[in-house]
Amino acid sequence: MKIIDSTLANEIKDVYVSDFGNFYFMDGIVISEINEGVTYTWEEAEKAIEAAKEFYGPNISVCYISNRVNKYSVKPSDWLKFYRNENNLNGYAVVTKSENSWFNALMEKLFSKVEIERFEDLYEAIKWARHTNSKKGSSNLAS
Repeated sequence: MKIIDSTLANEIKDVYVSDFGNFYFMDGIVISEINEGVTYTWEEAEKAIEAAKEFYGPNISVCYISNRVNKYSVKPSDWLKFYRNENNLNGYAVVTKSENSWFNALMEKLFSKVEIERFEDLYEAIKWARHTNSKKGSSNLAS
C-alpha cells in the first residue's frame, strides 16, 4: 500500500518528488517509494537527503522507511556510499511482502550500521518508527 492511499496520508508534511520516486516527510519519519524498474543511485539519494535536510534542518534525526511497493534495484557499488552517510538515522525499515526485495535488504544489512527491520505492513513500520524515535529521544519533528 502506498502512503498516499493510507489513512496516514493526512500526516504527510511535505513530499520530495523526483524522476526516481517520491519521499514523504512526516514528523520524524521519511518514507520512500521508489519507482518501478529504477536503478537507484547515490546521486539520486543525495538529492533526497538534501531535500530532507531542507525540510527537517541540518541536524536531521529520523527513521527511514523504504516502502517497496515497486520492484527496483540499488546500484551495488553505491551501497557503501549510502551507509557511510546514515549517521542521521535512528532506524531503517523495509516494508515488503516480496522475498526478493527482502533478500536485497539483507544484502544492504551487511553494509549498514543501523539495524534494518522488516515489515509487511506500512502501519506497523510507522508504529515501529515512532517507538524507535521516542527511545532515541528524537526531537527532530517537522517545524
